Amino acid sequence: MRALLAPAALASVLLVGSPDAEAASLGLHRIRVTPEAAYGAVGGQAKPVRLTLDPRLQREAERLLARSGAPEAAIVASDVRTGRILVWASRGDRDFVAEPYAPSASLFKIVTAAALLDGGHANEGTEACWSGGEHDITAADLDRRGGSACTPFGEALGKSINMVFARMAKRHLDPDDLRRMASALGFAGDVPIDVPAQTGRVDIPADPFGMARAAAGFWNGKLSPLGALFAMQTIANGGERVRLVLKDPGVPVARVVERRALDPRVARTLNRMLQVTTKRGTCVKAFRHADGTRALPGMAVAAKTGTLVGKKPARMFSWFASFAPADKPEIAVAVMLANDITWRTKANVVGRDLLEAYFAGSRDERRAR
Repeated sequence: MRALLAPAALASVLLVGSPDAEAASLGLHRIRVTPEAAYGAVGGQAKPVRLTLDPRLQREAERLLARSGAPEAAIVASDVRTGRILVWASRGDRDFVAEPYAPSASLFKIVTAAALLDGGHANEGTEACWSGGEHDITAADLDRRGGSACTPFGEALGKSINMVFARMAKRHLDPDDLRRMASALGFAGDVPIDVPAQTGRVDIPADPFGMARAAAGFWNGKLSPLGALFAMQTIANGGERVRLVLKDPGVPVARVVERRALDPRVARTLNRMLQVTTKRGTCVKAFRHADGTRALPGMAVAAKTGTLVGKKPARMFSWFASFAPADKPEIAVAVMLANDITWRTKANVVGRDLLEAYFAGSRDERRAR
């Protein structure tokens, strides 16, 4: 579906996944950062244009990617309120920000959680019980009644409990429910942005077992960091799809809402569920420094992680998607690392460090960038 924009705005926006976008060269190339601004060649264009990037934050992202040692990696960040792209950094032989290179892994649980909440099949207090499924999901695990462990649904996303999402999806959802929500959040379908990029791909098997595994994040398609960013920005914006802007318009970037993807109540619930990740879930260790101090003390951070090992090429894919502060979002971030099987760091640490770099300045300084 095309964005519902004013004619002038519509002329400058190319929706990801459109024929024109797929025919063009992808992403951003030859980025040059000065103390005052950043420039780059967009798509197949040879002439560089001024970009919306924050020079200080862009340089920090590039430094973090180099330090990670990952053969392929990307970081992208946006101002949640306006959709202005603050960081667009890639490591490897091409632009991995705009390419669905990595499996979405457990980030897809965001889609499943949204579909369950939107359909009225669960709330934060719904008890979910399970057995098995820590590293894989079997038919026996799915068919077994009850389980040896139980948790409120509100804890399951931040702790990334595979069997909770597999069982609840098998019981309440069908493949079309997942496809529709994936498209609404930017995992598949179009993402409104003013540069050419590829759409993500979602593969949801028709059989109940295959669908359940996909719902939990097992080999259900591929996602770009741009798509992951857009999903988090949409949740941070209370369910509104806000257009992303990378080319500097010469005036302050105006907020343009394309349409609503989520009911505000669903978005608020997802926000609270994603905060579990950094408080007592899969990111709790990453948000503690080596000396024991907490990263971003006093600030609630919403996030989701994902990890999956691929065979061709042999990579350990690591994801971190986030926004902060969770109660009044300013910045959304997505990090993808495609590490060798022996790795130096994970995406959650890189994402944490970028958030700390962003919040190092005062609010007035951040607004002035």
